[in-house]
Amino acid sequence: MTGREESRNERYRQIDKACTWMERWEEKNRDHRFPNYDAKKNVWYYGEGAGRQEDVYLDRLLQKFAGYEMRFRYNWQGEIVTRKVFAEVLEDMVTRYKGLSIEGFEDDYNSQQRKWLGLIREKLV
Repeated sequence: MTGREESRNERYRQIDKACTWMERWEEKNRDHRFPNYDAKKNVWYYGEGAGRQEDVYLDRLLQKFAGYEMRFRYNWQGEIVTRKVFAEVLEDMVTRYKGLSIEGFEDDYNSQQRKWLGLIREKLV
């Protein structure tokens, strides 16, 4: 092994050691009172033990954390559906695009969200 290869390998060992140390430090010093991401379970969470709150959507977890609720309503085949996360509306748009309408509920969505829903509808029809 040349001196250059040894130097490169030593640098990689140092980087691995630093990354391992940082991971341990982050885990030890993570503040569980605020939302964090659990990569192993692929969920957002806050709290510890029995009080731990988890959710796939950061939006919904932040609503629980802050103590307020958002509301995105739409009409689907005569039924009014309410979602608390805009991503769920997008998912519904893909699966329920026939008969899905936000008419009458435009105030629930900002202009960018209305634009996205319109673009998705155009692609699906």
